[in-house]
Amino acid sequence: MGDVASRGDAGLLLYAIGFALWEACGLPTSVVETAAGMAFGRRRGLLGSFVGKTLGSCLAFVLGRTLLSEIVSSRMEGSEAFGAVVRGASRNPVRTAFVVRYSVFPQAIKNFGMALTTPVSFPVFLSSAVVHGLPFSTLWAALGDDAGARLRASESGGEMPANLVLNGLLAFVTIFGFVVSPTITGLWLADLRGEG
Repeated sequence: MGDVASRGDAGLLLYAIGFALWEACGLPTSVVETAAGMAFGRRRGLLGSFVGKTLGSCLAFVLGRTLLSEIVSSRMEGSEAFGAVVRGASRNPVRTAFVVRYSVFPQAIKNFGMALTTPVSFPVFLSSAVVHGLPFSTLWAALGDDAGARLRASESGGEMPANLVLNGLLAFVTIFGFVVSPTITGLWLADLRGEG
């Protein structure tokens, strides 16, 4: 990542394009975004990650709705999670787009699966991707930047005080990821089953 970052703006563009393809393939993003924060710094890492992640989500959505729709449909067939997404989208597309984006569902369902739910329009999908992606890209870029600064300080024999704001945000994200998000998703699924 350091070699890419050393290329300046061209490296940032290359990273954003590569990260868009990474996201479109449904691969985990937090580690890559953290590495970008280390290599590019907080602001540029955030820019490259947020643009790449958003473009990758949109690419998967558009491909899932057009060229890959038959393949995606056959892959999603029989998936209980995807069935819930379809039922939810038919009742409330905006709510479903946001719940699914913050859910524990795999990226394939968050991007390609949403493409098959015709009540979810592209603007609604894009809004959910942006609202979900920006805070997490910001956090991972800040974490990477902080880790890079600590590594450089350690190499020169220095120390840095604890970053209480960043530690607090990490604790919040951990609680959100392990408690709040699954609870919201579970309540949403229970609501769908009750209406079904």
